[in-house]
Amino acid sequence: MAGHFALGNTNTLATIDVAGAFIGISSHSTIISGILMFIITYASPMLALLSMLIDVPMKDVRAVADSQDADFRHLLKAILGYRCLVPLGLNSVLLLAYTIILLLMRNHLFIWSVFSPKYLYVCATTACIYIGVSIVALTATYTCKVFSIRNTLKQRSLTE
Repeated sequence: MAGHFALGNTNTLATIDVAGAFIGISSHSTIISGILMFIITYASPMLALLSMLIDVPMKDVRAVADSQDADFRHLLKAILGYRCLVPLGLNSVLLLAYTIILLLMRNHLFIWSVFSPKYLYVCATTACIYIGVSIVALTATYTCKVFSIRNTLKQRSLTE
């Protein structure tokens, strides 16, 4: 969240940069401007999640892929171990805690004036994290499949 606040965003809905969503659009489009506003607001969490793709240690993946008993499960475990589960787990616990607090204190006026915008931000951040983790998981699955196929072809060529 440090990047979120460093870009000038806060937990209130009044500070969302609506004008930035219409820069560069020749005609009015609600869908495109909404997507641009989402990207402007959540650029830092999405950048952090997509940087996990760079963090995938290819040396470890190649070591697992070159071993004789390498299979698809071991490759996926080597790539997706903590990179996807930790952000997903932490944000899910955070969203669950905010949801429980919101449900328990729903009759208090303070909840709807101050806490509700924060809850909306947490829900949108959860959507960002799920999208980012899905992209990382799909990329890792593709990489593992390629390494697995290459390993199988290499073993076939050695036996023939």
